[in-house]
Amino acid sequence: MSLLFILGLFMNAVLAETSTKLEFKTYSGYFVSNKFEPDASASFVVLDNRKQFDQVFGVAFVIGDQSPRLAPDAFKTQLVLAAIRRGKAFCTYQVSSVTEKGGVVQLHYQTTSKKSDSATFACPLILSIPKGKRQAVEFHENDKLVKRLAIVGK
Repeated sequence: MSLLFILGLFMNAVLAETSTKLEFKTYSGYFVSNKFEPDASASFVVLDNRKQFDQVFGVAFVIGDQSPRLAPDAFKTQLVLAAIRRGKAFCTYQVSSVTEKGGVVQLHYQTTSKKSDSATFACPLILSIPKGKRQAVEFHENDKLVKRLAIVGK
């Protein structure tokens, strides 16, 4: 009987440490506010309401633009994660995976950059995940952990 109990505890511990894939959606058609951390080469944020989002991002209006944007009521059920790279290179992102393990969201993405001699860019990766009880978000860029943010009161 005690062997089965110990085996059960071990299985519970193993299952608690497995990663769960999270559904996510990416968004574009936004610019980064020049008032949000303007001197940082990179920024990372977790946003849980529209007011916070609007302090960081604005809508880029372009004729004929069909960019996927957040629904007006998105923050009722969604949490927004964003990574921003600034500098004299245009950066694009490709999300590899979004998982949760032990209350920590792990966002894995790859970046590619095209350098510019004169223009300066602020390039965002913006995505949403379902809200839930989580303690932190880790941003893994090009297979390297670049930032861990605690989620407070979310």
